[in-house]
Amino acid sequence: MQNLRWKVITILIVFIVFSAVGVYPILASWKGLPAPGWLKEKQLKLGLDLKGGVHLVLRVQTDDALRLETETESERLREELKTRNIPFTRITAVSPTQFKVEGIPPAQDSAFRQAANEVSASFDRGSGVNGTYTFTMRPNIQVNLRDEAVVQARQTIERRVNELGVTEPQIAQQGAGGDQILVQLPGVAEVERAKAIIGSPGLLELKIVERVAASKEELMVNGQVPEGMEIVPGTSTAGDTGNLYYLVKKVAAVTGRDLRNARPSLDENNRPAVSFTLNSEGGRKFGKVSGENIGRQLAIILDGRVQSAPTLESRITTDGRISGSFTQEEVQNLSLILRSGALPASLTYLEEHTIGPSLGADSIRSGVLASVVGLLLV
Repeated sequence: MQNLRWKVITILIVFIVFSAVGVYPILASWKGLPAPGWLKEKQLKLGLDLKGGVHLVLRVQTDDALRLETETESERLREELKTRNIPFTRITAVSPTQFKVEGIPPAQDSAFRQAANEVSASFDRGSGVNGTYTFTMRPNIQVNLRDEAVVQARQTIERRVNELGVTEPQIAQQGAGGDQILVQLPGVAEVERAKAIIGSPGLLELKIVERVAASKEELMVNGQVPEGMEIVPGTSTAGDTGNLYYLVKKVAAVTGRDLRNARPSLDENNRPAVSFTLNSEGGRKFGKVSGENIGRQLAIILDGRVQSAPTLESRITTDGRISGSFTQEEVQNLSLILRSGALPASLTYLEEHTIGPSLGADSIRSGVLASVVGLLLV
């Protein structure tokens, strides 16, 4: 009888200890119940199948990274030719990996070749026919840029997801071409907000405004956008709902890469805005550009649209502000996106699955019940 009593006591102690260490951490993770620190370390990390959430597969459009490099290189060559007073007719992008220079006079051919050799190190120059040269990005540079674009996109997505406060996310490269990114966000309820933050380009550019008009046609010369310029749409601030169009240089004076921080704030009319601080290099560039253009408008462009275009009243080196018709939630999201950095290329969604928490709850309930029943049977 004494032995039976001790056996029962031993079984009860084992049952209680197993429940505390084996079952309770599962319930605590599932229901968010309180638990001591040593026990929290034992808590089960609930994945997407148990906690619910969102499963995404995205493709990085790596051609965007090549196109940006081609445009940047062609603009650098354009500025170098102007500096050296070497005439040309036009410079145009032919494809994401090629650009063409036309109208080089025969007498300036040697000077042009020398300038091109110094500027376009990542491109092979064609032999040239009748003053026209085609520059093609080197194959190894293309491979490197594509690989870097995917890695940078994954790292940017990781930073944005961490800013969202998601616990135990899974973010990884996949696909035969290595250009796909798997994103699993357990416990995320605001799926559309998560998608908007993950997929937003987050490209901030500061450019001096050349001209402003109510239509694109007014900014063109003989039906063409002036060389080295681009037309960017924006919203009118005159109280109406129409659009304005801004003629600005293609190459930005300052970009989001020069940011040190971004945070929600208020503008001079107490409306939600985003304040930003530049790093030392960005401050140096911004100080030079703003100092040389006092009295002119500065376009603050976000993802290809002018948000505001204030007039520069003095030299600015470190701080700026993005104002517009933002809600408080929008400035929170925009601050997060800018802090985490711009995507190097656009993303497209290949897969999207939302798993409801009820499915995970059923799985956990079944698992806990099976554990308890198994222990009792033992």
